[in-house]
Formats: sequence, C-alpha cells, structure tokens
Amino acid sequence: MAVTDAYASAAAYRKLISKTDSADDAEIDIDLRAVSRYLDRVLGRSFTKDARAVGRIFTRQPQGDPRVLWVDDLAAVPASIRIDGNGDGGFAGDAPLAAEEFELWPLNAGRGPEPRPWTAIHLPPSGGRAGWPAGRRVEVTAQWGWPAIPEAIARATVHLTAVLRLETPRATGRVPELGGAFEASREAEGIVRELAGAYRRVRF
Repeated sequence: MAVTDAYASAAAYRKLISKTDSADDAEIDIDLRAVSRYLDRVLGRSFTKDARAVGRIFTRQPQGDPRVLWVDDLAAVPASIRIDGNGDGGFAGDAPLAAEEFELWPLNAGRGPEPRPWTAIHLPPSGGRAGWPAGRRVEVTAQWGWPAIPEAIARATVHLTAVLRLETPRATGRVPELGGAFEASREAEGIVRELAGAYRRVRF
C-alpha cells in the first residue's frame, strides 16, 4: 500500500451504506483519499507505511534525556542508524549502530492485538554509548508509518466519507470543505474526537 492510498476501499464504503452499484467507485475513491488525508492532518500521523526503507534525518532534543531520540512513526525495525560522527552534515564513513547499541520505544509497541509504531530510539547503558551527541545529525533508514491500518481508522474513514457524501443519517448538509462537513454533524465530530483521543501523535 502506498502512503497516499485511502484507509478504506470503495467496496467497504458500498457495504456500509448498502450500495450495490459500483458506477461511482472512482468518485468514492477520491473522497476516501481526501478523508484519509484529513485524518492525517488532524491526528498528526499517517497510518500507511513506506513500501521500502527510506532515510530520514533527526537530531535529539536539546532538553530532555540525552539517551532518547524522538523520531517519526517506525513501522519496522530500522535497516540502519548512523550518527554524523565528525559533524560535517553527512554520513560517509560512519558505521551504523549495532543491534545491541539501541532499543526501540515503546518496548512492546509491536505486540498485542493492534501493533503500534515505535516513536523513539533509546541508547541503553549496556550498549556503551553515553547518549546521542548534541547537535549531531542521525540518519535512520527504515519503513515509516504504521505496521497496519487500525480497524478503527478504516471504519472511521468510511463513516466520515458517508457524511461528506450525504449518504448517511449522520450528515446534516453539504458543506464545501472537509472540516466544515464534519463540524456540521454531531456524530462525525464525535468520531473525530474519539480517534484523536486514541491515535493523535504527541510531539516532543
């Protein structure tokens, strides 16, 4: 699944509203993608994942635990983590960290009925490093995003799209912008509020 894909399919949408005609599927797909990107903005994260490992650059927070590097959502264990050793802004000649030099936080994020992403990389004392060097870049190459789209996100995408398309009792009137359409519906507002409580990304 591409990072730009919708969190639900036109078939799932038609099933929800008991619609058998697939003639509008192309238009429904457009609306599903728009609602998916709206949820990305509201929740501060994406629920798809990269098709392959991609390198991203981070620096540790100047205030806080020097052993903790906050990163974007990690859907999988990084392929490599490299520190800019000489401070030249690049990573040529910088060896990747060994597996025993770091651990991913939250420790049990990938376990349980709904696996979640890791959001931080911790340098344990047993790994032999005192902390992430202040002001130095760290390149993390990994698949970013969520391990799998949460069922609640997929269902909310379908329900909110039905509100947008005025094909559910939850809809109260056509409003040209996404946010306005959902604010006009008390039920839709409740869906977004519940998702925010469970899935919104807290930035450090």
